[in-house]
Amino acid sequence: MGVPTIKTGPMTVEEYFAFTDTRPDNEKWELIDGEPVLHASPSGTHHRILKNLVYLLAAAERAQPGAWEAILGIGVRVSPTNLPEPDVMILPVGTIGQDPYGRQTADVLVTFEILSPSTADRDLRWKRRAYTSLPSLTYYVVIAQDAVDVVVFARDAGFKEYRVRSLNDSIELPELGISLPLSEIYRDTGLS
Repeated sequence: MGVPTIKTGPMTVEEYFAFTDTRPDNEKWELIDGEPVLHASPSGTHHRILKNLVYLLAAAERAQPGAWEAILGIGVRVSPTNLPEPDVMILPVGTIGQDPYGRQTADVLVTFEILSPSTADRDLRWKRRAYTSLPSLTYYVVIAQDAVDVVVFARDAGFKEYRVRSLNDSIELPELGISLPLSEIYRDTGLS
């Protein structure tokens, strides 16, 4: 029978898809440096912020049809061994059609991450480097779920961070014609 050969190197995106195809649909995985990473279930606050963000982006998208599209639930191919999945992203219109299975893209304009205690360091360090390495990315937006605190990394500012911390302020993405009031992002979260 012999000893089977076991691959010991990093998992590729294609191997990752073969792996996740065997997993239950309710599990959220990402491929980070060739290792599949399972995420813990998000908190209620995380879900509320995500719902509010999707609602705001859908309204903005409908107000300017054909300019861009907001989507969630697919990975961003950063390299052959890296496929992070932001909470929400904005893509050029028609990008999803380029992948017949609709599971990945490398052509992303904006990524949004809602910080969780278990992923905060990775979101602020690793994902920032990964996403900002993409030539198409114009903004990386990180939203706290334990305080009114949003960090925006903008390409036109060399991806230096600027913070938005007042419910009276908005996240401004002028190239895309988007303004997202923090009062709406944090609606019904109990944060003030």
